[in-house]
Amino acid sequence: MTDTEQIREDIAYVRAAAERSDAGHDPAYYLLWAAIVLGGFPLSDFESTRPWIGTYWLVAGTTGFGVSAWLGIRAAWRTGQADRRKGVRTLWHWLSFMTAGWLGGMLVARGQLTPDGYGAFWVLLMALTYCQAAVHLDRRLAPIGGLLAVAYVMTFFVPGYRWTVTGAIVAAGLVTQAFLGAPTRDRTS
Repeated sequence: MTDTEQIREDIAYVRAAAERSDAGHDPAYYLLWAAIVLGGFPLSDFESTRPWIGTYWLVAGTTGFGVSAWLGIRAAWRTGQADRRKGVRTLWHWLSFMTAGWLGGMLVARGQLTPDGYGAFWVLLMALTYCQAAVHLDRRLAPIGGLLAVAYVMTFFVPGYRWTVTGAIVAAGLVTQAFLGAPTRDRTS
């Protein structure tokens, strides 16, 4: 075997191994957001908590975003897959989601959308964002996107405590994804 053939085989082996590898699965993302959702969604069902909803989501959402970014950086370094371009692309994806959601608040401020409608808007925006993340970032996010789409529809039809029920379903999906969404490893190589 010539040196050129050996180099080609080595490169093919490394490329195949890299293609089979998958980004690290960190359940902490899902558990963090499940806790945030469980704390925030029920606030909309109780009149006495209404003044605190915006404050809760501003603080919890912004903090959750920062912690998620830190978890992503940590997971990339831990798995040896620190790809700056992918990290920046992922950051912009989720930052765009948050920005669109906060800009949607202008619809409420101008009276074009009710506060309750704004909550449904966020759920729809989350469904779209998770589905797009499944297409462009990590296909394992597709079940959460589908579940969020169902949750969006539920906000119209569940009588009484609809936000608590919707939040519990979304949180259950996130917790399930935390433990069942880990990538399967190819044991043949």
